[in-house]
Amino acid sequence: MIERGTNEPHAPLDQAVLEALPCPLAVLAPSGIVTFVNRAWPASFEVVGRPYRQVLEARRSLPPSAAAAVQDAIAAALAGAAPSAALEFCEDGKPSARWLRVRCASVMGGGAVVLLEDVSDQRRRELELALRADHDPLTGLANRRRFVTEGARMLALAARHDWGMALLFIDLDAFKAINDSAGHSFGDAVLQQVAKRLEHRTRSGDLLARIGGDEFVVLLSDIDAANSVGLAQRYRIALQQPPIVPGAVLPVQASIGIAWFPGAAKTLTALLRLADAAMYRAKSRSEGVVLIDGSHTD
Repeated sequence: MIERGTNEPHAPLDQAVLEALPCPLAVLAPSGIVTFVNRAWPASFEVVGRPYRQVLEARRSLPPSAAAAVQDAIAAALAGAAPSAALEFCEDGKPSARWLRVRCASVMGGGAVVLLEDVSDQRRRELELALRADHDPLTGLANRRRFVTEGARMLALAARHDWGMALLFIDLDAFKAINDSAGHSFGDAVLQQVAKRLEHRTRSGDLLARIGGDEFVVLLSDIDAANSVGLAQRYRIALQQPPIVPGAVLPVQASIGIAWFPGAAKTLTALLRLADAAMYRAKSRSEGVVLIDGSHTD
């Protein structure tokens, strides 16, 4: 039996290798009893000589579903039913907590080995990359890629349940003049404040995104055409309240085009095109908000 902390002058090579591993490792007998843990194994709980189930039960930070999955994987490895497995889970069930990868494998002649790896940094990098891929770096809102993906899903759900939806296309008036007169850094600050004001007034079930320089879109769920106009007007009023940037009296005007689903169009691409056209109509006529609901054309 390999035991932790042996003082043999010439420890077997396999034990020396296991002790050198930076990740916690445990060796289990065919019965499931822990026969060895390396020096990297947490020392807060004595585990050698105990059944592995007791070891898992002692790790109270494990979510119950994760503990059950690890138990099943170890049992399968001991029985030879699944010679190896790798599981990942979040301790405490919180995304900000530590992520662990548990690897277990059968050992020739019986028994199993269990290896614990802290993969928190890898998980955080993956989450950061996913966030960058789906969100606008300036405002933190969803970007066009996320809007197209999530918007298509929302429309499919609305079609199944016969819900009305509306796509708002919001464009800031004379934003180029702000950039030209005050500089792009000031313009960026304006866009960030615009995003905050829009986000503050967006309902939890709706989807807000920045898809271009000063272009924002909102997909309103479960709404009729008349109420979508009312929400669009509230967005415009919110943007007009100065100061939008501290120390500067700068009311921001916006033109908003609305395309209503399913009356105006039945796909996200068509809704975007119609809402964009309605926005330009609102801007050219100084109407503020223009709705295309499919009931008439002009």
